[in-house]
Amino acid sequence: MTVLGFTRPSKRLKDSVKEAEDMGFTVYAAPSLEILPGEDQQFARFEESVTPESIVVFCSSTAVEECQTRYGDRLPGIVGDAKVVSIGPATTGKLEAVGITPSAVPEDYSSYGIVDMMRDEVGGKRVILVRSDSGSDVLSDGMMDAGAELVDIAAYRLKEAGMGNALLHMMMELKSGRIDVMAFTSPMSASMFIAAVEKQFGKERGDEYLHSVKVAAIGIPTKKRLTELGFAPDIVPEKTTFTDMLKAIRAEFPE
Repeated sequence: MTVLGFTRPSKRLKDSVKEAEDMGFTVYAAPSLEILPGEDQQFARFEESVTPESIVVFCSSTAVEECQTRYGDRLPGIVGDAKVVSIGPATTGKLEAVGITPSAVPEDYSSYGIVDMMRDEVGGKRVILVRSDSGSDVLSDGMMDAGAELVDIAAYRLKEAGMGNALLHMMMELKSGRIDVMAFTSPMSASMFIAAVEKQFGKERGDEYLHSVKVAAIGIPTKKRLTELGFAPDIVPEKTTFTDMLKAIRAEFPE
């Protein structure tokens, strides 16, 4: 049975472990990030910024959840007649559940996909990005380069989960050679895990352990970060979702 290791935001961890186990993987997983609500001023600025002519981009399902928590039933009214863009199917599902139907979803469910899809239509328009406080520069730079008036709303904040028993246990399994694949679901989580491994075992040994396994990246931004860190991924799915990454790993390791 293929042994898979990954980190996920704490609120996503349980469901992610179940999904991976249901696909036949033996799983070692640990929380990478804690999700905290955005500051009050961010939500106030969001309400002030939305106009019928603006484009509102929800960059994650968590962004929708945090907005729903803050605004409740008012969220569809706040968005109003603005064009709504969803980064991918999970985000679309959350939007539809609160009564908002997105007008567009990129083929590549990532910041790169949004830039490719929107670059020719945003010139002179207000684009409101609803995301975390650690959002990719790819999206903000891409929108500004295309001539958009950018409003960046941090609907939630990300905080490192820190070293816990689950993370330490997974690293010891990595050291012992019992993990076949390490999967990374964001640039931030990739940086954090690699830094933790190198701190625990030293850079030379830590890098040796990481190079002994296959590496999977959920999408292009994570692939780029891993490559910058010296761990170019072996597996990158065509679609940027956790499910598609699991399917790509399964294709590489058929049972």
